[in-house]
Amino acid sequence: MKKIIIPLLILGLVGAGIGYYMYNKPVERLEKKQADVSVSADQILSDYETNEKDADAKYLGKIVEVNGKVGEITSEEGINKIHLETSNPIAAVICDLDKGNEAGNLKVGDHAKIKGMCSGYLSDVILVRSTVVN
Repeated sequence: MKKIIIPLLILGLVGAGIGYYMYNKPVERLEKKQADVSVSADQILSDYETNEKDADAKYLGKIVEVNGKVGEITSEEGINKIHLETSNPIAAVICDLDKGNEAGNLKVGDHAKIKGMCSGYLSDVILVRSTVVN
């Protein structure tokens, strides 16, 4: 019986250690990553409004560099968000910056280029893990 319990206990501890490491593993930042697609805020929103399935194939889960005019800068639960204006007055491209990443010296009305991972469309296009491109 001991010959079975001891290896199972060791295997369980190793599994728990691997799980703990994977859960706490830091997420790779996108600052130095090459963008898969470069597009304007108007174009990405237009693509999603025209055909969401095709737009998902083009943008979803990819690193997207979006340029546009800053409409709003907010902070929610420690995450800074930059809203890029579009020609649709009720929709925007919302870029959630990495935790601890600041909007820099951007202010409303400035033209900005932001790189982030596209997580889809919910009346606004959402980019996560974003960073301001200089």
